[in-house]
Amino acid sequence: MLKVRSIEDDVPLLQQHEWPPAYPFAAFAPELDAFLQLSVSEQRAQLAAQRAHPERHGAFVNDALGAIYGYVYGYQDSPLYLRTDDDLEAQLQRSKMELERELVEHFLVPPPPPAGLGLKDGCEYLRTYVLENPGVTHPLFDFLRDHVSAAAVKEFLRLEVLRNEVVDDEVAFMIVGLQGPMKQVATSNLWDECGNGRLDRFHTYWLRQLIDTTTDWDGIRKYRRTSAPWFARITSNSLNRLLTRPGYKYQAYGHFLVTEGWVCPHFERIVAGLNRLGMDDPGIAVYFTAHISIDPHHTDEMLAGIQSQQPSLGAAEVAEIIRGAHTAAAAGVKMFDRVQQHLSARLNG
Repeated sequence: MLKVRSIEDDVPLLQQHEWPPAYPFAAFAPELDAFLQLSVSEQRAQLAAQRAHPERHGAFVNDALGAIYGYVYGYQDSPLYLRTDDDLEAQLQRSKMELERELVEHFLVPPPPPAGLGLKDGCEYLRTYVLENPGVTHPLFDFLRDHVSAAAVKEFLRLEVLRNEVVDDEVAFMIVGLQGPMKQVATSNLWDECGNGRLDRFHTYWLRQLIDTTTDWDGIRKYRRTSAPWFARITSNSLNRLLTRPGYKYQAYGHFLVTEGWVCPHFERIVAGLNRLGMDDPGIAVYFTAHISIDPHHTDEMLAGIQSQQPSLGAAEVAEIIRGAHTAAAAGVKMFDRVQQHLSARLNG
């Protein structure tokens, strides 16, 4: 339980900045605005035509979903901040479903889960998959550790802010609809994300420190609006697709399980890269160093939650968790491939 006095006395300096660090909503991109006006059949036809042009297709689907999830979360960059509009919301929700289907079926294309796994075999499969999925050892992170320039690392850090800026809200969404041990461990995860009640220990506050140490606040807002690459949001879009559709609640759990599992090996390499470049200021490093110790416990807890769930999970629920885990790995590989290409081509050396 928090005390009123501690709340009043516990507002650290960087809390003054709006979060996420974005300008208030002005307008949808013209292409998304036009897409919202189309019928379902017209939207499907447009998306099918875009598949022949993979870069355009990936950019449109991911940028559009990023804008729509801004509406879902309701911060000041939402098109419906402090207001409602029934017609616009109906357009956004209908378009969201078409774009999400396109994301998973034609952009990510994750493999299906193995057939017929019960709880015991499913847990063993997940325990191995968390350690050995193709996102864990992606070469991007050795590249960050061993080769990239300071400019490339600063670009990467901006992308990390965009990818993780509402992680506490994402965990809060994951809790809805769960019960028993799975809800218990998800709630524990949220309590950690929220600094165990301390604002200056919120994981998003560590991102505030990262921004304050490496750039200026108006600079990150300008970057979001004019320069941020579309592929920086692939994994967050993939997760938000699951979090915001109630029928996918077990998939969301599996997705988050995988992304928690690769934090430690990824962040160890990021920290080594920061040290190599002399960028080991605590304001930069704390987000990564803290997660190296925290997230392995979260992964173990989430696996234990599946194993201990009561009522016990059946094959259908286990398959959904694995489906979400596969989706996370597919999204991670897609994003890490593009980030590595981006840093190599534009900023390295």
